[in-house]
Amino acid sequence: MLVTTVLSGNGQTGGPHGQIVVAPSDLKWAENPTRPGQRSAPLLGDQLKAGPYVRRVRLPPNTIIPPHSHSDDRQVTVLSGTLYLGHGAVVDKDHAIKAGAGTFFTEPGKNVHFEMSGPEEVIAQVSGTGPTSTDYVK
Repeated sequence: MLVTTVLSGNGQTGGPHGQIVVAPSDLKWAENPTRPGQRSAPLLGDQLKAGPYVRRVRLPPNTIIPPHSHSDDRQVTVLSGTLYLGHGAVVDKDHAIKAGAGTFFTEPGKNVHFEMSGPEEVIAQVSGTGPTSTDYVK
């Protein structure tokens, strides 16, 4: 996956049929307490509890998320900007995959990886099954 944040919350329930509808203007962005400048907004579920979750993640330009892994399998869609995704315990942009807007990828649990943004902000949508964790390589 992408960014490490320990935020929880749900999307907006809309209509009589129990569907969840979250307009971009309804997103409640919160700063990542351990990674200043990175923000996350929950859409569905709570990543700290059992069950599915979906959230949006924003990375400022020229951000490096150091090597880490997650306890769950994740699915990611890049909504805007360009995300660079690499694998292994060392950040190496030359061997990273360039994922532009519209790109979908999966990130298996316990797989050590890193991400980087380019010169523009990146917004991505991340889903998985909680509870989840982010474990940085030391």
